[in-house]
Amino acid sequence: MTHIGARYGQLAQMSYVTRDMDAAVAHAETQLGITGLVRSQADIEVMSHGQRRRLAVKSAIANMGPPGAVRQFEIIQPVAGATEIYTDAVDLGAHILGFHHIGIAVPGAYSEWENLLAQVRASGDEFAYLFPAEPSPEAKLCFCYVDTRRQLGHYTEYLWADPALAGIPVAPWL
Repeated sequence: MTHIGARYGQLAQMSYVTRDMDAAVAHAETQLGITGLVRSQADIEVMSHGQRRRLAVKSAIANMGPPGAVRQFEIIQPVAGATEIYTDAVDLGAHILGFHHIGIAVPGAYSEWENLLAQVRASGDEFAYLFPAEPSPEAKLCFCYVDTRRQLGHYTEYLWADPALAGIPVAPWL
């Protein structure tokens, strides 16, 4: 069995959940000094606890740090579908930002992503989300949320992007 520490190689992201994206971005800019947040929306199909489900979110990402050591600050606003991963894990009324997960980059070829998935399965940790819902070598971007709340008190996201996508904001480690 591979322990969770073996999968914590390349910390890439700190992620927070909000109930109000506009207010959260304003807070990040004025109170935290985090600028350059790039906003996007996603409406995708994920595998969530063994079921194919829709997930719609708004997000804002800022890439910070020197080349080769860039880290992301991410804000997510759940919109529709399989949002309980966000809404059950964070008290959205407590603060404009609620810590939700860390993101670990999985650099390299798709085989590295397959290896990570096998490690998580062997560990017994549960996939809260898996995207694409059916992993495939044709995928260009993959992520999964692993329910590590029992060991760590938060979710852990693993992110893989095809090296051909170097330069895209969502994968600054490429």
